[in-house]
Amino acid sequence: MAVERRTFLKRARNVSLGVAVGGCLPWVSGCAGVPYADFRRSGNVLRVPRAAFATSPGVLLNFPDEGMPIYVHRHGEGRYSAVLTRCTHQGCQVDPDQDRIRCPCHGSEYSLDGRVLQGPAERSLTRYAISVEGDEILVEVG
Repeated sequence: MAVERRTFLKRARNVSLGVAVGGCLPWVSGCAGVPYADFRRSGNVLRVPRAAFATSPGVLLNFPDEGMPIYVHRHGEGRYSAVLTRCTHQGCQVDPDQDRIRCPCHGSEYSLDGRVLQGPAERSLTRYAISVEGDEILVEVG
């Protein structure tokens, strides 16, 4: 069975990345030092407990519907943002890193709310509407 060059290169990259990061899994803390948080799903809303932000300003949500995690960041009391961790340049998984989100593949950089700071990406990360209800952060994914 013949494999297209692009498919082969993507598979080779994924295998090498998997070996390089030691096989990080979503149920352990995040590969970039950002913890994964538990959440409840109610239809098109992901309900994240506010307590998930007790030790970190940001958390990752393992959301298989999108194929990559969602990063939720607390900007201050009552202010949050949520973005998909898929780079808009060529689809690599981006990593939250202190004051920005970086793409390890081609160097794109985004603000913590997903706006492009440096290319080659030209479009912002996919953003999700977010609200606060009691002790939960609600991320609308529908």
